Amino acid sequence: MEDKDPYDGEYIGNIFGWKISFIGLGVILLFSAVIAYRHYTMDVPLGFDDPLESEEEKARYAPAGAADQDTTFRQ
Repeated sequence: MEDKDPYDGEYIGNIFGWKISFIGLGVILLFSAVIAYRHYTMDVPLGFDDPLESEEEKARYAPAGAADQDTTFRQ
């Protein structure tokens, strides 16, 4: 009888086992729930918008006029 090569490309199953996979899923869902709770109750932004778009946010994060300057461009 010929031995099968374990690296022949066939699917061999979940490498960590289903218990660890479900624990990982639970951790992901827990953090997603915490993020959603903080977003809706505390009005914490999700981070998709640029906070320096509005004038009031510019004043909150940077001194006046500093956010309008491009510090990476030297003349």
